[in-house]
This record gives sequence, structure tokens and C-alpha cells, in this order.
Amino acid sequence: MELSPRKKIILSEIVKAHIAHGEPVGSKFLCQATNLGLSSATIRNEMSELSEMGYLEQPHTSAGRVPTAAGYRMYVTGLLDKSSPSEPIKASIDRALEKVARDPEHITATAGQVLSDLTGFTTIAMTIPEASAFIKRIELLPMGKRMALLVLVTSDGIARSRICRTGDNLSTSAIRAFDCIAAVDIVGTELHSFNGVFLQTLVAKMGDFSLVLMPLITALFEMIENVCHSQLDLKGESNLYSVYNKDIDARRIVEFISRRDAILSILSEIPDPVSVVFGDDSGIEVLKPSSMVVAKFGSDQNEVGRIGVIGPTRMAYEDLIPSISYFAKQLGKVLEQSIRDLDD
Repeated sequence: MELSPRKKIILSEIVKAHIAHGEPVGSKFLCQATNLGLSSATIRNEMSELSEMGYLEQPHTSAGRVPTAAGYRMYVTGLLDKSSPSEPIKASIDRALEKVARDPEHITATAGQVLSDLTGFTTIAMTIPEASAFIKRIELLPMGKRMALLVLVTSDGIARSRICRTGDNLSTSAIRAFDCIAAVDIVGTELHSFNGVFLQTLVAKMGDFSLVLMPLITALFEMIENVCHSQLDLKGESNLYSVYNKDIDARRIVEFISRRDAILSILSEIPDPVSVVFGDDSGIEVLKPSSMVVAKFGSDQNEVGRIGVIGPTRMAYEDLIPSISYFAKQLGKVLEQSIRDLDD
């Protein structure tokens, strides 16, 4: 049944009041908040009908109403004004993202920490490897006779680095041999091509330098394998203990999201640029009192990942949705600039 305009206003005010105060909302409050010119009795009748429709529930016989999961869902999908955040919030996000721009190798993880600091929630940040991504750059920086820093950059802006110990002294000739193999056989190769057969091809080209170069090539393959799989960064996990009320065991939620696989599965199915995922819809018992506000981010050409927050169903969606949407958009610009900087 479609809600009447009057019911929409009443439901919206109940959700906003409950988010703000966490208490059941009564008809007397709604008489003042809605400016509908209705009596308390009429509003109580409307609330009763909203309860029968599954959008509200009454914790106690004499108490007011609180939103159900369906009520929150209706509010978010059909009643909420998803306008842009205020200029001060935009400025705050832009300043915070300057930290992300300074650390291109850890863009997603750093962005997750920044978002956690801004919102006070636990953040979830997921990277999605581009199917056609290829190796754009490899650099080998000697750090000693048998130590080197290996730097990997992909075409979709993902950067990884690792300190490696070589099997023998890293001579100038060995470095030249590595650079030649990298330039001829590795740079420009799509990530999905790095398999056992390709590894054998590279080993055959090492010749007399196989002992010194094999650890470097092995490390490179491990880095590429890491890049090829979706990664999940969690930041601010301890915030879950403060944002849930005492009736909810936040420890179980922390343990569940720390296992990562289920959250990755949920995030991978998000259809819209910014979405609210209600735990009640997930079919996962431990997530029922929770929801996630998640937005996609990426460059102009490709989606790179999703980032958002997880917390109780009673969250300030009116503020979080536009803020996270803007955050993801600006994060995409940071990523674009990072890719351009790599081309310079």
C-alpha cells in the first residue's frame, strides 16, 4: 500500500526524532513537529495504521512508536532528501582527503581511516581489481648488497611496494638484467597473465642471474596476486563499541566483520552509486541491528572500490548519505590525480 502524504510526513518525523533521541515518539511531539494541524487522536490513528503496515512498533503499551527496519528502509529509499552536504562539511572532507593524496600507495586504507575520523563510525573500504588492468611500472631500488625495494604500479592506479632480500649480491649487471626483463616481458602485461607458465618463462630469461633475481620475481608475483583479489580494509573497529546501545553485543559484530569474506560479498552486490544496506535484509543474524552506508568510488574510466560506514540501524542517514556520497566522489578525484602523477 502506498503511503499518503500525511503518513509520509508522520513517518519521516518519527524516524528523525528517534535517530536524534533514541526514545519512542508520541503523538504530542508530532502535533508540534509536523504542523499538520491534526489532533493527537488523529495522529495516533495514523501511527496505528503505520504500525499495521509494518513501519512502526510500540515497545510498551503506553509508549510512543519507534521505526522498524521496514520503517527505516522506507525513510531512506522514499522519504529522505538526499541533497548535497553543507559547504562546511565539504570543506572538512576536502581538507581530510589531502592526507590521502600524500599516500598514494595506501589510498584505500588511508581513506578509510579518514572517513572513520570524520564520522566516528567503523569504516569499510573495498578495492575491486579492474579485469583488464596491466602492469604500468616496476622499479627496483637497491638498499644494500642483498636488499632492494620493489615498487609495482598498475594501470588502474594501484601501487604496492615490498622490501626484498636477494639470493646473492645485487650487482649492477643483475639490476640491468632485472630492468630488461621488466621492460620487455612484464610492463604492459595484464595482471591475469601472471601464472605458473609465465613465471617459468621469466625464470628461463634470468640466465646466470637466477639466484639473485628469483626472490625478486617471486615477490613480484605475490604482490600481483594480492592486487588481483578484492581487499577489505576496516578502520575504527573500536567505534562499534560506542555507537551501539547496551542491548546489542558489539563484540559479535566486530568479530563477524573482521572475518571479512561475508562483508566483501555484501559490498560486491551493491547496485547504486550510494546505497544503504540494512542488516535485516542480509539474512545474517548478527548484522540485523546494523546497517551500512556505502558509496562506489573510482576514476572516470573505472570503478575501483566501495567505501562507507557500518553502525546501528539508528544512524543519521540524512547527514551520512550525502557526506559519504561526496567523500567517494572526491576520493575518485584523488585517485585520478594519482594516476596522472604516475604518467608524468
